[in-house]
Amino acid sequence: MGSIFELPDEELLSSITSTLPCRERQIQALTTLVSQIHGASPRNVILYGLEATGKTVITKEVLKQLSIHFSCSTSSDDTDNTKDIFRYAFINSEECIGTRHLFEQIIGSISKALNSQPSIGLLANMSDLVTQTQQLFESWGARKNIDRRFVLVIDSIDKQINPLPQTFPAALARVADIVPNLTIIFITTCPRPSFLHLSGIPHIYFPSYSRSEILTIILHTKPVPSLCTQEDTLQTWSRFTTAVYDSLSKISGRDIRSFRALCLRMWPHFIRPVLSEELKLNPFSRLLVTNRALFRNESVLVHEISSSRVKTPPNTQVQKYTDIANLLPSFSRLLLIASYLASFSSSRNDAIFFMKTSIAKRRKKGGGTALISSRSNISKSRMIPRKLLGAQNFALERMLAIFHAIYAESEMGNEGGSVYKEHPMLAINGSADLQMSIATLVSLQLLTRVGNQNSLDVLDPSTRYRVTIGWDMARIVARSVGVEIENFLND
Repeated sequence: MGSIFELPDEELLSSITSTLPCRERQIQALTTLVSQIHGASPRNVILYGLEATGKTVITKEVLKQLSIHFSCSTSSDDTDNTKDIFRYAFINSEECIGTRHLFEQIIGSISKALNSQPSIGLLANMSDLVTQTQQLFESWGARKNIDRRFVLVIDSIDKQINPLPQTFPAALARVADIVPNLTIIFITTCPRPSFLHLSGIPHIYFPSYSRSEILTIILHTKPVPSLCTQEDTLQTWSRFTTAVYDSLSKISGRDIRSFRALCLRMWPHFIRPVLSEELKLNPFSRLLVTNRALFRNESVLVHEISSSRVKTPPNTQVQKYTDIANLLPSFSRLLLIASYLASFSSSRNDAIFFMKTSIAKRRKKGGGTALISSRSNISKSRMIPRKLLGAQNFALERMLAIFHAIYAESEMGNEGGSVYKEHPMLAINGSADLQMSIATLVSLQLLTRVGNQNSLDVLDPSTRYRVTIGWDMARIVARSVGVEIENFLND
């Protein structure tokens, strides 16, 4: 004689929880209630919770795994496989128009699950439903004299097109009391008090997913397209989903279903610079900064019928700076960057940043800040970065000296060979007219004259200059010639 109450198999629970994480308690409770073939199984079970909390998916997976488990198990009293002791049927009440349509769906699903032919008759009321259900179960139970269990799931019973009477769920629950070996599971959003007009009905609550649970579940989704290796794809996908949740989904209150769709829509646009080899995968922060316009675009939260593409608003300011950098010659760009450094870098730091020996030391130690962090003459009280302050005047000779220093760091200096790196003037004197380039920058108002305004000569040594470009433009122009301008600023 079997026990009245049996706990489910641990291997069965582990296989379900590995597929559907963050719902261990709900899976264990539901599996324990519906897996009692020989024991005391409840007649009715209520699953409730908000949308996209895993009620339907978990119910389908639990019933599917239980059906496979019982079909593979063998009876201790019989040598034949007891593969016909557990069956289930699933009905989506939201797709039914009225009560008669719901009755027809129930009978059709039960007969399909039992591989039986339903009797042709009119399903006008609850009595006809009970009669035909009993006939189907009698033909199923007559095959073998063993205990059986049939689970009928009615999903979204509170979302039918034509609202059901308030007494209809209670009347449907009485069918399980009349028909033996039947368990009915009701899935609803928020059951009202005395939903089935019965006491002692098991209720399983599915709460909303937390931030950590959403990010854990979304890791099981495989993004398309993928990166070179599976490890890089998984690591980048994890960081990407965290950024999407914190910037968009957290504020808009999206559920896990819409959050997954949002991540899959934004993923191809996010990794496009990596696939086109414009940027490397690491560091991730640079890839995030490059796609910052994508995270500021709130239109991705709105579903469109005409197009599912993520429309990234064009960054007109960055495009304008890029166009200016492409129009200027290479030496003019270097002169403009040297002018910016002369305006925003203190002259007392020139020996640290622009001397040849200092550049070699900075390369070994990983940057200019490693050399100046221990200097006592640097003011610790100045907290505002110099690039956020106004541009300072500079002399033409100082700007040209900075130009020759950063020339060796640029792409032109690297292409010139070791001779040009040791003596950069050999490459500059024969290939560029620096005086003409400076005059052109002044005429374009990228440089402005300060001091002796009465002098007709733009290149008068007594005339001082000031740069008119900002940090964003200076960084774009510097990167166009292969210079990291951050390495030459004391901020």
